[in-house]
Amino acid sequence: MLPLSSRAKALLRAKGDGDEFVAPLTTPDILFDPWATSSGPKLSSIAAEVMQAVLEAHSKEAGSRVRQPKAEVLERTAMIVSSIIANLKLLHANHRWGQYLALPMKHTALTRYDRPGFGIMPKVVEAMESAGLIMKHPPVTHVRRTGIEATGWLRASLMAPEVHAANIGRAEGEEVIRLSARAGRDQYGNRLPSTLVDYRDTEETIRLRGEMDEINAFLATQRIEVNGERQAAHKLTRRFLLRSPSDPRAFNLHGRLYGAFWISMPKVQRDSLTINGEPIADLDYASMFPRLAYARVGTEPPAGDLYAIPGLEDHRTAVKAGLSALLSTETEMIRLPHEVKEALPAGWTASRFRDAIAKKHPALVPLVGRDIAMDLMFTESCILVAVLLRLARMGIAALPMHDGVMVQSSNEEAGMRVMVEVAANRAATIIPVVRKIAATTSD
Repeated sequence: MLPLSSRAKALLRAKGDGDEFVAPLTTPDILFDPWATSSGPKLSSIAAEVMQAVLEAHSKEAGSRVRQPKAEVLERTAMIVSSIIANLKLLHANHRWGQYLALPMKHTALTRYDRPGFGIMPKVVEAMESAGLIMKHPPVTHVRRTGIEATGWLRASLMAPEVHAANIGRAEGEEVIRLSARAGRDQYGNRLPSTLVDYRDTEETIRLRGEMDEINAFLATQRIEVNGERQAAHKLTRRFLLRSPSDPRAFNLHGRLYGAFWISMPKVQRDSLTINGEPIADLDYASMFPRLAYARVGTEPPAGDLYAIPGLEDHRTAVKAGLSALLSTETEMIRLPHEVKEALPAGWTASRFRDAIAKKHPALVPLVGRDIAMDLMFTESCILVAVLLRLARMGIAALPMHDGVMVQSSNEEAGMRVMVEVAANRAATIIPVVRKIAATTSD
């Protein structure tokens, strides 16, 4: 196991502005994705062999009591094996020492987010372990779930060069409109992980799901590759937030898109990304977050880089995260978030940073401490979804980031034009669009 980091580093946050969808992980384990499947011929063949080994292990355990499993049990076992193998392929394709596949081993009531039929997964895992296919690592309270890794023949097969990540597919029926609620704070003042909330469909949720289905269906027809290789199948999901579990079900906070590998891809690696064999143009809304904040108060922003704070000109990323934190808090921020403080020069405190932001952006002071970030992210996400839909209907594939898109280089001009027009219509403000310069070092 990797040595644990300090408590301040124990919370791994989703990339982007804001503080939602915090995962309380102290290890780099990959969380099990039940919707991943072994769909390609190579991976399906491996899954079939594992399925046979699981059935043989079950037979040995049953001894003289062995019976032919019911068709329903066979179907569920095959489904679980297919998913475990796909997840292990993802794990070992990007393996780092000490990293396992974290499994949910408790049986809970199904919600709209769950894939049915996984109640017997603990038995399947036990059979795989007894067959010598995996190594199981016990859970540690508040640290990690039960973890597994492939071993022996299975690990070697998954690591074979002819077994590509493109062999990984996705099952039908995955919920693409997800709603979570804040769960309060811990004793240190850190937000606890948001919890998924079930909901009933309405005309709004049906419309929102239809938009995501259209985007996903179009992107599935495009050839998205890294270094000339297709990647595992993906499905974009849109994630909304409630400030409290007791709030009425609503879909007007957050709303950002997740679920695709390129969203967390470091800039330095994006040069290897192609769409239909063509290099990408990485298009970004310039200083989108503060511009949306200015639109909220009905004031024009100052000219120039809105993240350029005197004394912090070389710390733009920290300023961006710090401004987001100021707009995310419900009260006055008395301590800088750990990652912001670490990135700022020595001597910068919460009050000093707050004063510097107020001097640069006096019009935004009324928004500080009012937890407005989730509202701004919702506007941002509505703009991105509208951009994706318009470009898709033009036949242009666009890969969404939180505040921008990546398109084929030949579609750069069209992409920029659509982005500016949609933002002007949705936010009633002009947000410039720039093409990011390729990075030479990782983020």
